[in-house]
Formats: sequence, C-alpha cells, structure tokens
Amino acid sequence: MDEDLTALSRQLGDRYRIERLIGRGGMGAVYLARETRLDRPVALKVLPSEFAAQPDLRERFLRETRLAAGFSHPNIVPVFAIEESEQVLAFSMGFVEGESLTSRVERDGPLSQRDAVRLLQDVAYALAYAHGRDVVHRDIKPDNIMIERATGRALVMDFGIARAIAPVASKPGLTRVGEVVGTPEYMSPEQAAGEEVDGRSDLYSLGLMAWFAMVGRNAVFGDSTQRILVKQLTEPIPPLASVRSDLPAALCDAIDRCCMKEADDRFQTAESLVEALDATQLATPDVPVAVRLLAPELSSVGLRTTVSLMLMTYGAYRVAKFGNGNWISFGVIFAASAWVAGVGAVQEIRRLLRAGYTVPELQRLFGAIQAERDEVRARRAADPTLVARRRKRIVAASVILAWQATSLFFIIRGALTDGDAKLQGALNATKFFGGLLACALAAAILLSSPFKRSLGESLFAGSWGGAFGRGFMRLIGGRLATGGTARSIAAPTVTAPLLPVSVSTAARNTAPAVTVAPVARGNGNHSPAAPVAAAVRLTAVTIDSLATDVAALQQRMNAIEAEQQRAGQP
Repeated sequence: MDEDLTALSRQLGDRYRIERLIGRGGMGAVYLARETRLDRPVALKVLPSEFAAQPDLRERFLRETRLAAGFSHPNIVPVFAIEESEQVLAFSMGFVEGESLTSRVERDGPLSQRDAVRLLQDVAYALAYAHGRDVVHRDIKPDNIMIERATGRALVMDFGIARAIAPVASKPGLTRVGEVVGTPEYMSPEQAAGEEVDGRSDLYSLGLMAWFAMVGRNAVFGDSTQRILVKQLTEPIPPLASVRSDLPAALCDAIDRCCMKEADDRFQTAESLVEALDATQLATPDVPVAVRLLAPELSSVGLRTTVSLMLMTYGAYRVAKFGNGNWISFGVIFAASAWVAGVGAVQEIRRLLRAGYTVPELQRLFGAIQAERDEVRARRAADPTLVARRRKRIVAASVILAWQATSLFFIIRGALTDGDAKLQGALNATKFFGGLLACALAAAILLSSPFKRSLGESLFAGSWGGAFGRGFMRLIGGRLATGGTARSIAAPTVTAPLLPVSVSTAARNTAPAVTVAPVARGNGNHSPAAPVAAAVRLTAVTIDSLATDVAALQQRMNAIEAEQQRAGQP
C-alpha cells in the first residue's frame, strides 16, 4: 500500500500530498489528499488503468468529467480538477466530512421516515439540477451518496461516468464505448438493455437506492451480473409497504412509482418527485437550535413541578394524619428548583416570541421534536437486538431489586430495637445504603424504557403542546404572542414606484430633506415637461433622533482618538 502511495505521489508531482486511502472499488481508488497550492483537503479519485490506456475511454471520461466540473449545487460534490498523464488518470473533488449512505445503513440500520424523506429530496434536487443541464448520472447508488456529518445533508458524487442526454458523437463509435455502464443492482431496465436513457433512468436508480436505505438490503440481487440484469428487465420491484409496514402510504407510493419498469410510469422529472413529497407533508420541519434547547428545559420544569405537587400533597396528608410536615419541606425544595428552571424557560419563550415566532409555530415545532423522539423509539422497538437486550436488563434488574429488597427487609428487621431501627456497625450501615442504591438503580431501569415516553416527555407533550401551553405562552408573551410590537416594523406605504433618492443636509442638527421623484403614470409617455410632484419627508422627530445618535457617536470617536494620542506620547 505504501508503494502505491509513493508511486502515485511521484506521478502527480508536487500538486497534491497524498495522506491516506479512503476506499477502493471497481471504478478505482479514492484517496484523501491535500492540494498544496490552496492548502485544502480534497478527495482524489484515481481511475483504473484501462481508462488511461484506452484512448476512447480516456476521451469520453475527460469530456464528461469536464462537463460535471461545471456543476455548482449544494447537493453535488464539486469536481475541482482533472489530472491526466500517460500513467494516471484522476480527478480531485470536494472532500465531504462524513460517510456514504452504504456505511450509514450498515452501521445504524434502515433510515427513519424523516431521514429518508430528506435523503430523497436532497438527491432529487441534485438530479433536477443535472438533468436541467442535459446530464444523466447513470450510477445513482448508496456508495455514491455522501451524508455530511455536521448537517446530515446528502451529496451526490461521482459524475465520472455521467453522460449527456444528447450525446456529442465527435468521433465514430465514441458514444458506443461502454454503453452498459453502472451498477447492476441499481440500473434501470432501459440502461440494462443498452437503450438511450434520460433523467427518468436516474429516478429509477434513486427509487432502488431509497428502497435499500429504508429496508437495509437491495431490492434486486442475484449471484451473477447477468441474472441481476435479467431481473431488472423482467421482474417488478416488491412494494416498499410489503417490507416496511410502518411507513406512510404516501412515501411508499412515491418510491414505488420511481421503481416502475416503464419510464412513462415513473415521475417524469426530479422536480415532480420533490413536489409530490412536499404535497404529502412528510418532511418534518427543521427545528431551530434555540427551540431544541428549550424543549428539554420545559420537560424539566413540568417534571419538577409535578414532583413538587405530589410531595406537598403527600406532606399535607402526613400533617393532617400524623402531624409530620417533612414531606412538605421536600416539596418546597422541588418547587423552588422548578421556579428557577421556569424563570429561565419563560425568558427564552419571550426571546423567541420577540424574534418573530408565533405561539402556534412554537407548538408545531414542539410537536416535531416529540415526533422525532417517538420515531426513534419506534425504530428501537423494531430492532430485535435492542428488544432482546432490554429483556435481559429487565430480568437482571428484577432479580437485583428482589434480592436487595429482601436483604433490606432482614437488615431492618434485625435492627429493630424498641420500635426504632438502629444499624449496628459499619458493615450493616454499608449494606443498608448499598442496598438502597441498588434498589433505586434497579427501579430506574425498570421504569425507564427506551421504547416508551418518559414521564417528562409525556408531561411536555400533554401540557406545552396543548391548550395549557398555548394559553400560558400567550399569557407570558402578552402583545408579543399576538403579533404586536415585537414583529418587524413595516415600511411606509408608497403608492408610486420611486426613483433614486436625493438627500441634502445642512448643519448637524438640521433635519435632511429626502425628496423622492415618482415615475409618471399614464399612457406610457414619460414627459419631463409634466412631472408628477410628490415628496416623502421623514418626520422631524426621527431625524432629530438620528442626528443626536450621530453626534454622540462622533464625540465617542473623538474621545477614543484623543486617548490613543495620549497613549502614544512619551
């Protein structure tokens, strides 16, 4: 491997510094390199030796890669440069800090509904961009989709075998070289048959890729390339709902339509697919970070408030029954902590309302957060490994709880003296408190299930997402919650389109006159002899305020300059 890196570095010269091998496949090897002139990381893809050895393949690859290098789209990995010599044929592209869709599915299993819809939309946007420039990718597959780690954005890569929809036959036979190019498991029937393809072929591959992403295995497979191609030509793709019954029918229908054998039965454009997904409202809204941070605070406030009410209620019962008010003290402590957390949450809600969010919008975002959590739990519940692990934990926690509770019973029984429990010796005290801790941990394991909502989440969904939360946020928001003064200030209404503004100023404390000359309306003749006189003058109060601010700023600047001059003197 080191010899390959050394040879490649020698062939490329000092333009790149090869750091490591990222991956290797049938279409060559990809290396992480650093472009020395711009000092930036790039992914350097070195094509197989036959691309460099055969003039037809070389010319076709160079022409189509140059075409892809002109792309500029947020969901397409950019191509920076082509490196061509007698020994090597390669191109450098943007390095995506993330992983391929294949790696993502292999590590985490099938995608959730939310992630799958975003994946479909991102890739469809990229294909719409390429198809609008008369380019078909021809090799849409999980290995060619990168998922950016920081944002979750999907990027399409490897347009190296892309082909113009209207091919340029500059040399006889050039367009016939490698007619059936691509990955058999994701190849459209028309591409497998060697026929002319258009954007609908990529949509078929996108449908199979989504099928894989949401099921975890290929929809079409076989023990040889020929059998796979025959299946692509003859066998229908199994409906997605038959293997993922938990998915919405609208999403399954969209993917099944992409996988139709006849191109006319699919979406005719990538834009149509995006519009269909938007119409079904399957894509959950992107929740801003500020709202995501607020949601657990509200859950904590609700949980603390509930616990404090329970403790104070029980304390009141103890006072009435036995005259002991210790439990009320515990309730007051929890109530104080709930108050402190609640003050911060209220301030954050008011800040969001001032930023322009409405109460219904905040509740909708809260619902989206809860839906994400429920979806994660549903995925966990569908994972047999996690279910089996949960069963083992329940059995272990139940045994520990029963064992330690029995031990505590005998410790307390043995320590009873004159009606009071007294622990004799450090060993018994250690056993007692250790048993209490073990019981608490075992009970926590039994009560907190990864497949069910916690008490805090249930309180959050029931209170802040309902009428109570709506009324409370309106109460603390006041005019902000009803679209009052905190909304953006509207510009003055002008009935005629305006020409450039001329501003004249006199002294610093004099209001400048702002004159706006409108365009004359009528029969289309703009006669300078008959202008329409109109003027929009800012109020004297506003101008005086601006002049005062400018004067104060000037004084501050003069003071700073004076301080700097004094500091520079010996």
